[in-house]
Amino acid sequence: MRLTQLLGHTGLLIGLNFKRDWKKLLIWIVVLTGLLTMIAAKFDSIYGTQASRDAIVKTLKMPAMVSLFGAFTAHAPYTTAKVFATEMVVFIAIFMVIMNMTLAVATTRGDEDDGLLELIRAHAVGRLAPLCAGVVELTVVNLIVGGLFGIGLQIASLPGADAAGNWVIAVGLAALGWSFGMITLLIAQVTNNASGTTMLSYTVLGIMYVARMITDVSDPRLTWWVPFGWIEKINAYQTNRWLPIGCYLLLGIICLGVAALLNSQRDLGAGLIAPRRGRSNASAWLQGPVTLIWRQSRGLIVAWLIGNFVLGASYASVFSTIGDIAKSNPMIKQLLGTSALAAANRVVVKNFIAVLAIVMVIVALIPAVQLMLKLVSDEQKGYLHQVYATATSRWYVWASYTGWAMVTGMGVLASGLVGMYLMGLASMKDPISWLTYWHVFLAYVPAMLVIIAVASVLTGWLPKWRYLAWAWVFYGFFSLYLGNRIDLPKWARRLTPLGFVNKVPIKALSWSTNWWCLALTILILVVAAIGYRRRDLAQ
Repeated sequence: MRLTQLLGHTGLLIGLNFKRDWKKLLIWIVVLTGLLTMIAAKFDSIYGTQASRDAIVKTLKMPAMVSLFGAFTAHAPYTTAKVFATEMVVFIAIFMVIMNMTLAVATTRGDEDDGLLELIRAHAVGRLAPLCAGVVELTVVNLIVGGLFGIGLQIASLPGADAAGNWVIAVGLAALGWSFGMITLLIAQVTNNASGTTMLSYTVLGIMYVARMITDVSDPRLTWWVPFGWIEKINAYQTNRWLPIGCYLLLGIICLGVAALLNSQRDLGAGLIAPRRGRSNASAWLQGPVTLIWRQSRGLIVAWLIGNFVLGASYASVFSTIGDIAKSNPMIKQLLGTSALAAANRVVVKNFIAVLAIVMVIVALIPAVQLMLKLVSDEQKGYLHQVYATATSRWYVWASYTGWAMVTGMGVLASGLVGMYLMGLASMKDPISWLTYWHVFLAYVPAMLVIIAVASVLTGWLPKWRYLAWAWVFYGFFSLYLGNRIDLPKWARRLTPLGFVNKVPIKALSWSTNWWCLALTILILVVAAIGYRRRDLAQ
């Protein structure tokens, strides 16, 4: 009887979840498995010669690359498979975590916020049935993705690869994703809404990523203390270690057990962190949509501002290490002289900043696109129906969401660059001037605004297809962050406006690119405004 009370009709909820989410799940599965397989198949043409492998190995051993891709632990002879494992595992792991966190939030706090679980729990459904249905969905998805990863790597037939190495990567990524899904389910019991769960989950991921970066650069043995860094320890195509996978499964089981215990005891819609009591009277600032959006989203905005600041500062903490060429080769100082060596060191750091700028931009685009797409979700939840019952124009509401999205994107990017600049001042003998970071900001903001404007068009004309905006953001990160690594053609990188930006600060700021991006943004926003004014609400 007790088991029935806890798990009754779990199977029915599992079926409903898959029926509702199958399109979303299919997109995740196809994109992730296709990406890994495609890159694996491409690697042999890029690193097929011993000379090319030796060159990339030297690059991957540099502190800058270690902070991005993880510690290089492969031993000679270096094969294409070993290079692939070093470059791609951490990269794919990030998206596995994001997928699982997104699905976990949607199946728990997302359904609670929408009122779906209240309707479900009104029937003879077990108290833990919704949670268990979410666990099954996450487990099945990760099993499918892991299986397809393994098959894809087998088909790619990387030189130097073996079946054991292929499957330890595949299973390791699936186990990592599943464990972070369970962590998110636990966090969902702590917070009391989907927004709080998402913010706290990303905060945990950000802390782990920064900790992984710092430990990899300083002492890779310390990365064992960082769960996100365990995926590096599988040592694919060498010892093929399965211990990290066991650690992920154990971590996931512990988090699931605690989540189930908390879920069985808390009230629907409640969490361990109780919300603050609101004011008895509305603030004088709540005069319209602009201030209302700030009131609703200030926690999200502030969290991303702080997060990108910390990320920028963390990356800049290794500037003094990567910018000291003489440490790796003392003869260089004698050959170049002090002044020439200092100039060479600055070029190395600026190259690293150019790579990091892509990360800063994508991080800034995440909350910007979230706020833009929030326009549709707020419609669907009925919030904006109450706003439109007043003398508030639809153009004003649309402009408020679009404006906040753009301001947030620019603010988060600036926050990351400021963090990088301030840490550079503190850690470098000859720090990079603020003008360099300002040029990076000016170079990328117009391209960012084009992407946000396109998201606005989707909310105005095609709200059901609004999630395509995320695909464009993801593609921008993939094409620019890994474009050089996989020899992506120039035209493919320019399928996103970010691809038209010069490699600032190594190259000069292109004002012509900025002006046509701004002009295009204005044109797209006009189209978006017309679409939103014409369409019905909550399509």
